Amino acid sequence: MEFDVAVIGGGINGVFTALDLVLRGLKVILLERGAIGSGTS
Repeated sequence: MEFDVAVIGGGINGVFTALDLVLRGLKVILLERGAIGSGTS
């Protein structure tokens, strides 16, 4: 599989960065070692 961007970290900033990039038409992979959004306030 090929991606345009790899976002490392699934906190609030990583999730919304990945979302923004997907909405702009890029292929994005989001890498997180724990649960997505864990530690987010």
